[in-house]
Parts: sequence; C-alpha cells; structure tokens
Amino acid sequence: MNPVPLLIVLGTILALLAVQRWLIHVGSPRSKNLHKENIPPDKAPSQTPAATQSHQHNLKLTEGLSVTRLDERGVDSLKVLIGKKDINATATFLAFNRPGFVEIDAYLAQQREQKENEASPSQTLPAKLLEPLTKTERKLLVEFNPKSTRLISRDLMSRFGGHDFSVYFSHYAARPQAVTLHIPPFDPDRKIMEDLAKSRIARKGRHIPLSARLTVLKMSQLRQMAKDLNLDKKFTRKQVAAETLASVPGAAVLLSMQYVIDDLFMLMPIKEDIALVKHEWSYLQAYAKILNGLRL
Repeated sequence: MNPVPLLIVLGTILALLAVQRWLIHVGSPRSKNLHKENIPPDKAPSQTPAATQSHQHNLKLTEGLSVTRLDERGVDSLKVLIGKKDINATATFLAFNRPGFVEIDAYLAQQREQKENEASPSQTLPAKLLEPLTKTERKLLVEFNPKSTRLISRDLMSRFGGHDFSVYFSHYAARPQAVTLHIPPFDPDRKIMEDLAKSRIARKGRHIPLSARLTVLKMSQLRQMAKDLNLDKKFTRKQVAAETLASVPGAAVLLSMQYVIDDLFMLMPIKEDIALVKHEWSYLQAYAKILNGLRL
C-alpha cells in the first residue's frame, strides 16, 4: 500500500487546523486590545475633556475691583498683605506674581490716552483710591509703560534677598561697584553682604584680586607698605601703588596684619540698569499704595 496519499491528507488537515487557530486568535478581543496598545501616541485618538481645559478668569478682590493672573489662594495672600498695610511687602508680591487689576489698569490706560490726545480727564475710579498717592506717584503710574520689559524678575529678586528685595537692592544701589569695602562682623549690613556674596553679586576675601584688596588701604598706608617691602618707589596714585605692590611677595601678609581678609567685599556690576530697576520699583510701590488704601 502506497502511504503517500495518506500523508498528503494528514498534511492538509494539519494546515487547515493551523489556519483555523490563527483566525480565532486574530479575531479575539485580547488581540484587538494589543493592537490598540501598539498605536504610537501621536497616532492615537486624542481626547481632551473640557474639564482639563484652563480658562483665565477674573476674581473679585473687593467691591468694584477684580484681579487677573491669580488663583484664589493668591488673592487671599494679597488680602492679608493689604491688611498689614506694608507697602514694600505688597510691592514685592506684585513683582513676584505680576497680577493685573482690571479697573485700575483700564483707568491708567485711559489716563495715558487722554494725556497723549490732550483730552480732558474723566474719572472712572473712586477718588479715594488715588488719595494715598502724591502728585509725583500719580504721574509715575500714568507715564509708566505697562508693556515695557520688566527688569525685576523672579531671578533678580531671588539674587537680592527674595522677599527682602527692597532692602537688599537699596543697599546695593547706594554703594559703589567694583570697589573694595571693609565690612566688619559688627556692621549692620554684614549679613546683606554675605548673602550677596553667596549670590555672586559680591566678591569676598580671597576672591577679590590682591591689587583690588590693597585699595582698601589709605595712600599713606600703601607708601609705608612699600618701605616695609624695601620698594624704592614714590607713588602718587593709589591704583598704581596697589597694582605695583600686588606683584611684590609679602604684600598680602602685610595687608592681613591690618584687615581680616574675610571682612573685605566688592560689589559686582549687574547686567540690569540700576536706574531703571529703581524706577520700576517706585512704580510697584505706588501701585501697592493704591491697593493698601482699599477697605476689604
């Protein structure tokens, strides 16, 4: 008996069974789910529930005054500051959060437009809101360009003491830059200088070049140092004397005998224009005065 026909029949049956199993697998729900899972993210159907969409809206600060770009927690924090009547703290909040006040901003925009067109002013805010301001402060609010680039950024504030920005920046602006200063530990500004050194706005001690450190000495002291170092030169300019002595071995030791090195600081220039920063801060303080005059 020839077994070939039988083998052909058996092979055909096995092939049909394999095809049947494959069809069942492809049509199963699990296979469909696996196929869906393999869809790349950018090809998958997008579903954006309406609940996840954020819409900017105004919140009520007080009667007749609404605020934007703040959530309810921010509004509550602002109300606490207004209640304390601390102008610098309120101005710091404004600088850090940049909220908008719809009615006040609309009023100031109207005043700017009227000034440009030389039109007669029309009052759209209660007069009491402007009572805390001086004539200069009112002028500042109207003339300040709200679309100008803000220099008092969060980064600048963090480098200048954060919530104590007003104190730190005022201290910085009142002192000369790139000049060696002697600030002993008992000096009330020592902590500010230490913090500015951490922010790299100031240099301290050995981080100041020796030639710059020597300028803390008086001219008579520099001449005496030259004698002590057997340097036969007569100096008439402090900068020349400091640079010359810095190259002579032993100058640093003699300087340390008169000043503790860690008591020497040097404020460094910043990229922001100091005058413009002060102008912007005055604007924020004037705005804070309006807010602190509110009755909540």
